[in-house]
Amino acid sequence: MSQMPKAKVSKQQYFEYVLGKHIKWMRSLGLNVDDKGDIIKSSNISNTEGYYPTADLSDIQPEKQPKLSNKICGNGGKKVDNSWKIEASKNYTIVPAYNKGPYMVVNKSDLKTAGRKV
Repeated sequence: MSQMPKAKVSKQQYFEYVLGKHIKWMRSLGLNVDDKGDIIKSSNISNTEGYYPTADLSDIQPEKQPKLSNKICGNGGKKVDNSWKIEASKNYTIVPAYNKGPYMVVNKSDLKTAGRKV
């Protein structure tokens, strides 16, 4: 049983097909799009078209403005002291487990017998 060969589509035809799908998707989002795929900017925006204007907060008094969290970290910008972790890690080392792929953390006092039956 022979199958029908697939119809070859030129790059221009494929581009037009994909552009049509993209324009349809953009219009489903509520954007005003022309036939070339460019967004048409308009000064008259209504909520019925799917646009939601942002609130202008410039005329609100500073004491009535919403409080913003402009902090990058919760501790006031101070660096956390992790020196205890470095000191504790000096007592341990990482070695292959039983000459296989995974690694295990071993106390330095047990390093000579690591991976062996004792």
